[in-house]
Amino acid sequence: MNPFFENMGNKFLKRCPKSGRIVGVKSGKYSKILFPLIGIAAIIWFLVRVIPKPTRAEYPCQKAAVTIGGSFLLYLFGAISSMVVYDQIRNKINKKLAFAWIGGIALLATVGIGIAEPTFQNFIVGFKSNLITPDGTNNPKGEAKGIFPGRVAWTQDFAATNWDEKTGMWWDDKATSQLECDKMISKTLQNLTGAKTDKESWEKLFEYNNEMNGRGKKGYVKGEKIVVKLNMNAIHNITDPWKNQGYPSPHMLNSLVRQLIEVAGVSGDDIILTDPSRYIGEQINDKIRNNGSPEYAKITIEEREARPLPGYRTAKPDTTAEVWFNMPGDSLFKMYLPKSYSEATYLINYTLARPHRVFGITSVAKNHFGAVWHIQKSVFAPHPLHAFALWDYETPNKLNDPHSAPVLMGHKTIYNKSFLYLADGLFTSINQTLPVAKWSTFNDDWFSSLLMSQDPVALESVVYDFIASEPNLITGNPCFNGHQDNQFLECAMANNPPSGTKYDPENDGTPLKSLGVHEHWNNAKDRKYSRNLGKKKGIELISAQL
Repeated sequence: MNPFFENMGNKFLKRCPKSGRIVGVKSGKYSKILFPLIGIAAIIWFLVRVIPKPTRAEYPCQKAAVTIGGSFLLYLFGAISSMVVYDQIRNKINKKLAFAWIGGIALLATVGIGIAEPTFQNFIVGFKSNLITPDGTNNPKGEAKGIFPGRVAWTQDFAATNWDEKTGMWWDDKATSQLECDKMISKTLQNLTGAKTDKESWEKLFEYNNEMNGRGKKGYVKGEKIVVKLNMNAIHNITDPWKNQGYPSPHMLNSLVRQLIEVAGVSGDDIILTDPSRYIGEQINDKIRNNGSPEYAKITIEEREARPLPGYRTAKPDTTAEVWFNMPGDSLFKMYLPKSYSEATYLINYTLARPHRVFGITSVAKNHFGAVWHIQKSVFAPHPLHAFALWDYETPNKLNDPHSAPVLMGHKTIYNKSFLYLADGLFTSINQTLPVAKWSTFNDDWFSSLLMSQDPVALESVVYDFIASEPNLITGNPCFNGHQDNQFLECAMANNPPSGTKYDPENDGTPLKSLGVHEHWNNAKDRKYSRNLGKKKGIELISAQL
């Protein structure tokens, strides 16, 4: 349903304290008006959405709205007619027949309520995952990237996440261990690059990117800007407080920044933390600025509209950095990228390992939704790109459709500069608006994970496999139906995608090549990809437990 109704429902509905899933209706005086409100909202929602376009009646939310609204009307009709008919029958015939009529109407109303209330719950939580994998398991597509092609390094450390869900919040110092986050960054870097030290890891990453871009085997040079793209999608307004939702971990981000400055030798004034369409919380600012060294005070924090704090600035579009999207219906739509992207030499995609309400997962390509300038609205906003959502929009994306992901992932300003892709999975939220949840597949503990790769498609594929195997995250999300594979396949096979689309993000006549490799693991227990099974193609998952 519309996010407004989802948020309103949170005021009246019970949620599981562990998973955040809706499990019932809260008791009390508000429950008496909940059903009528839901019924009225369902009727309005159905009329507004379906009358302009009747084909929307096939959407899951509209089918649920029909049952909810219809049952409410039946209940309302029963309540009104019972009073009128009772008076007429009582006056003209007898009281016994009147009571019989009321009993029949009451039975119909009760059935209506009995159908509607479970249906409303089922609409929200009843979409069971039908984990279809159209291309099967261990069937790699695309061209693997990286020093070790297709490698994804995964580190899990349960000692890093100590929140008891009662005391403070998950990002507090008592709930998240800075020391363990430092260890996780170090271990993951070394496993990704095959290096024996963190310093060597960074040298390898910089040298690989520079060689790929024709700059020779060289490392970072002072004055070269490094943009770290964060995902702050849960913060819409500058005054929004942090709640129990999914944000970049201040501790993990702090570990990354400390590595850049103290190990890789990057100057603080060459680092830009950005989310052009959202706001970067003071929790992140305070954690990083308190590192002691003056280099940390030089870091730039870039957001939608800079708050009056030292080091903050407002993101600006680069009107020469055009990005062209292949929209449904074979049309092209132009947007701009930020100036910070254009001016940077390197880019780190700091994404989150979490589901998304309508896009399935929040990962590499989706992270750049916050970095596109809507020319007509003069604001950083991805509204037109919701045409690629998996449900609840006019053109639900499905297999063999064009997708926005190859354009966002493959634009030369983004792809050529992205030398590291990172997925923060310390505390994973159920989606971009709901609370963090523990994982039943990891003994009801937090995911407590960090994933890195030089191959963006491989990282998205691994993140998806992890999320799709966790019931606490996917139950209630109709996106997990196999169509998410379209995003991965279009990116992996961007040179010859299933949709037949000619992806040319710069609109300069140069189509994209494969952006990486996609496949699904063999199963959720063994977590083996093709290279783990001794094959020369596909993904390799290197895991470490701390």
